Amino acid sequence: MRRDLQSSPTTFAARLRQAIGDEAIYAFARRARISDTALRSYLKGSVPGIDKVVLIAETANVHLHWLITGEGSPDTDTSGPSDQAEMIYIPFVDVAASAGTGVLVHDEMIREVIGFDAQWLRTKIKGSPADLSLITVQGDSMAPTLQPGDMIFVDHKITDLRDGIYVFQMDGNLLVKRLQKLPGSQVSVISDNPRFPPFTLDLNDTSLGLQIVGRFQGRLSFES
Repeated sequence: MRRDLQSSPTTFAARLRQAIGDEAIYAFARRARISDTALRSYLKGSVPGIDKVVLIAETANVHLHWLITGEGSPDTDTSGPSDQAEMIYIPFVDVAASAGTGVLVHDEMIREVIGFDAQWLRTKIKGSPADLSLITVQGDSMAPTLQPGDMIFVDHKITDLRDGIYVFQMDGNLLVKRLQKLPGSQVSVISDNPRFPPFTLDLNDTSLGLQIVGRFQGRLSFES
């Protein structure tokens, strides 16, 4: 099928439109095993899950890295991200980190292993790739820094608290918040969205079930 490869669209919706090319939306959706309604919503700017993005990339025969980031060439028959020597693979973990009130943690499992251009990853994301995983943000309490549907890189090696954004488990929920150390064992839990007030927790309060999962090291956004 024909698609314009002369430009690299800056939004996921535009890259999706380019990937589909001139094929009918209903026909592409059927081949990708995605509902026609869902595919049309992605074209209007809604955020797909990573499992759907993988199906779209496979069906359109485009690089997953390009579809997610806009970096590199979309064509799988060109040199670049398809070369395994230049790829770094990061596991996508099937749990949601809530930037709202919290999402219950169920059994964690790796849903996909996503390949990224090594140069892009080392330039954009801090930390050792071996210590990173990707999880999805839900909720808007960390907006505009993090948006619902963003995939965030979490460094699981960094569990000691410094001021910054962390993914942590508390009361059986998985949260992503900005943490600020206070005197003693107190920590201020801050949302970047001013609609959500900060609160304080005590690191010595074992009833909270507090566990630091890792430090935020970067994000992938389908909005850019």
